[in-house]
Amino acid sequence: MVIGLTLIGLASATSLVGRPTPPETAGVAGWLPSDGSRARFAQPGNSDVLFSEWSRPEPLSLGLSDLIVLPFWKQDTALNWLDVPIVRLRTIAAGPDGQATGQSDLLWTLEADGARTAIDSAFPGEVSYFVPGRLDLPSGVRDGDTWSSRGTVHNWDDAAGAFLATPYRADFRAGAPSDPGQARRGCLEVAMTQQTGDRTADERRTWCPGEGIVGFTGADQTWTLTMDGPPVQLGTSVAFDWNTADNLEFTRHAINRAPEPGSLSLFPVSPPGLLGGGAVLALQAQPELVGVNTEVDPLAVTWGARPGGTPTAAATMAGISLVATIERHVVAYNSQGRWLWEAPLSDLAVVPPVRFGDRAVLVTLDGAVTAFELTTGTQAWRTELGAEIRSLPVAAGDRLLVGNQAGALACLDTAGNQQWVIDAGVPRSLAVSAGPDPVVVFGENGSVVLRGYSLADGSQLWRNRLYQDARDLIALDSLVVVRDDDVTLGIDPASGESLWTWSGQRTLTGTGGGRRVLLMSETSLVLLDDQGRPVRQWPHDLGQVAATSRFLTTSGDTVLAYGPRSLEVGRLP
Repeated sequence: MVIGLTLIGLASATSLVGRPTPPETAGVAGWLPSDGSRARFAQPGNSDVLFSEWSRPEPLSLGLSDLIVLPFWKQDTALNWLDVPIVRLRTIAAGPDGQATGQSDLLWTLEADGARTAIDSAFPGEVSYFVPGRLDLPSGVRDGDTWSSRGTVHNWDDAAGAFLATPYRADFRAGAPSDPGQARRGCLEVAMTQQTGDRTADERRTWCPGEGIVGFTGADQTWTLTMDGPPVQLGTSVAFDWNTADNLEFTRHAINRAPEPGSLSLFPVSPPGLLGGGAVLALQAQPELVGVNTEVDPLAVTWGARPGGTPTAAATMAGISLVATIERHVVAYNSQGRWLWEAPLSDLAVVPPVRFGDRAVLVTLDGAVTAFELTTGTQAWRTELGAEIRSLPVAAGDRLLVGNQAGALACLDTAGNQQWVIDAGVPRSLAVSAGPDPVVVFGENGSVVLRGYSLADGSQLWRNRLYQDARDLIALDSLVVVRDDDVTLGIDPASGESLWTWSGQRTLTGTGGGRRVLLMSETSLVLLDDQGRPVRQWPHDLGQVAATSRFLTTSGDTVLAYGPRSLEVGRLP
């Protein structure tokens, strides 16, 4: 139970490490930090660091959860859990190498009489739930108050393969903390003695209004706030080998088909990220970032994180997933769902982050282009372009191309310095050709004219009226593919001249590289070679992709196609 109880302490300290002070809330909720708060804790002589993140999930979010004990508690509790406010504290312990050594969860219900522990679980460790919940902090608690809580604790027993019920009694006493600063903030130190069968546990927690628990001692362990953590290691990013894409084989996973058993509700704001055998999705309906195992059917949630606020854009790079939210900050997580760092943004980011060397670049609606170190979240540089940025930047070697809504197209170097800026128009799509003399192929929003600019100095090389809307521009080894909904063209990036035309199906999105381009139509995925010839086709059941969000994304040996009815994963043999 120690790790689960420690969860409370981890979540508490967020206001002390830069998170905003939560708004005033009534009753016991006023003791708790804001949704999506985070903190790191350590203890003397222990190299582990505890990373805590907490949330106030709605039932829909809680249902999309890796908290496996939840169904058992829901079955036994007399509460209408759909109507009772819930607080979840999730903690991952990491060793000196940054790898997870354990995870723990605490779930509270906020009831009329106070905050009650419903679930207290740790892996490895005890997995428990309380019926009724243990009253950890009564509403209106004051210095000198004492109270008791009784009920049944259900502990998982490996030998029995079931939860075994045992009566418990917990006795509490609240007193003034010894720290003068905590006392001035109205904090309380709460001591608890819990008797469960023949076992007795003594613990102390210091609660502060709006901060949660700022100190915790139990079982001879004292955890305190720390700014330090294990170093972050970048994963290896392997580009998809498009020249072998003919060999892809797709597996279909049904989603968004409630009330079908096992059908997850997944509506991402950005293309899903890929992490060896799994996908990472930042969700719209639930303000969560979730890791999903794509090697099982039905899909299974392996972890869930709470960045705070509604996600507005997300991307996965080098094994790190970044999500920007409506609260104007970006949070980074590793492949195990452990938060790594967070950083403020100057405004909303509505397009996914892009990788630029070992940095992540985010563009925002105030015209800022900001680069963050992927391992620390430290701001490396920031450049102002003066108008909203709503289109995805493109990284090409040591250059970054960014277009804004005022029509400026800027080329930045690795330090964020402007190499050139031209008046190109509001961007619809953008690609940089391969080869020794790269060309920036630019599709202007609302125009059927395509332009080519020199990456070296921004000079215009050609202008071609294609009479097609360049909804996607996709750079292959020897040409650039222009995708309109009804027609797909191959063009020579050096001259802008059309090389071939394909109009076999109406398409909605595309991606590619090397000598192949993959297009999503309303009924299938179509693979073309660099001569515009179909080489393979895979029927899909993605749903009404013309009417809703649809995504194609690649990494390593995997292609992922997302639509409103299924998530289809293609892998190379």
